[in-house]
Amino acid sequence: MTSGQLGRGLFALGGTGAIILTVASVILAVIGWLAAISWLAIIRLWPFLIIIDSFVWYLILTTGLVLLLIGSIFVGIAYYAFYRHSERPVAIAGLVFGIICPVSFLVFAGIGMLPMGYGYLYPFYLSSVSWVLYWLGLLLFGTMLVIWGAASIVVRRSTSMPGLSLATGIVLIVAGCFVASFVLAFVGFTLLLVSQIMNAIVLLKMGISQN
Repeated sequence: MTSGQLGRGLFALGGTGAIILTVASVILAVIGWLAAISWLAIIRLWPFLIIIDSFVWYLILTTGLVLLLIGSIFVGIAYYAFYRHSERPVAIAGLVFGIICPVSFLVFAGIGMLPMGYGYLYPFYLSSVSWVLYWLGLLLFGTMLVIWGAASIVVRRSTSMPGLSLATGIVLIVAGCFVASFVLAFVGFTLLLVSQIMNAIVLLKMGISQN
């Protein structure tokens, strides 16, 4: 396999990862928006808290986190391809953080999903420990998005669509800040959805045109 073929393959894999991240972002954004609505209207919608503390809720959340992990690793590999293409250190950081941060997020969230005690009828999971673990995971993932945003901006001239790469980087940085804030993480995942649609276009175009 030639260097050009390898580069096309890595960018195409990254584009696929961006599509997977788009799906994961939809799941996590919807979960975040529903959770935020339930807490804002906690008195009137108190039965909804039972729904967000149910098996189905955590199954959907786990699905979103696994997709997030797979997509992040694939996109991280695309940043490694940018490093080979432009030799920018921040691009290789995109790969490293693209592996470490989503794995940590999945581990922290998985521990946070374990039963923290038992109520009158069923076990309860949401506790102060769970929220701290979720926040740590979101903080790491948000940091990764900021690094990805910086990498997209730095390597934009190495892409065939520098303007779109610049826009992707800006949206990623803003999304990362919202995700890391925890309280507005649902806004961050909504922006991540937008950024990964643009990122998929950039990476797939690189996969087609890379020499």
